[in-house]
Amino acid sequence: MPLGRRGKVVRGELRVRNRDLVPPGEPIAKEFIDAVEMGVQLGAKTREQADAYLAELSDSRGNMFLSFLTADLHPRIERDYGTAPSGHGLFGYSYGGLFSLYAWLTGGTFFESIGAGSPGIVSADSQVFAQLQAMGDSQPATKLHVTLNDREILGDVAIYQNLAKNAATFLQRLPSRSGSVTSEVMHETHVTGLQASFLSYLRTCRTR
Repeated sequence: MPLGRRGKVVRGELRVRNRDLVPPGEPIAKEFIDAVEMGVQLGAKTREQADAYLAELSDSRGNMFLSFLTADLHPRIERDYGTAPSGHGLFGYSYGGLFSLYAWLTGGTFFESIGAGSPGIVSADSQVFAQLQAMGDSQPATKLHVTLNDREILGDVAIYQNLAKNAATFLQRLPSRSGSVTSEVMHETHVTGLQASFLSYLRTCRTR
């Protein structure tokens, strides 16, 4: 979860994150709904906050966010600050990792490499599996680096267990594991794995 400066969840940002990073049509896993309901029971969320949180997931717009990054944000950065004409990379963690997989599966050529850290494939019916099936025997040429956390797999939190299991299934279902797709298991939890995952991506895909 994104945390505020004093360690409090920034709920508005969390809902926007869900809307923008999740592929359109992504199903909401029962375990995720159960976790949100548990938050209501424990007083961590109000009923209104929980409903708004789930509503954003029901109206996910990862396709629009990807278009914003490549068609709107990058040209602005390029104009104001100057950037290299090639060699662009994308990294995301958790739901950001799910977004990274979605971006890779679209087959676009804007990014030279993509890192998906502990990708938030919470549901076995995720859109990334449908995209993978539609891709057939072909596979994007863009480099993809996926990391998993062993403490997700070995822990007792159902959401994180499913997330790691589904990410491993995604890798297994790839039509080929050529040099363009790499992966690494980190000795981390989902909460602590962000930095290690990002460094793994940099070492694997961004060093010459």
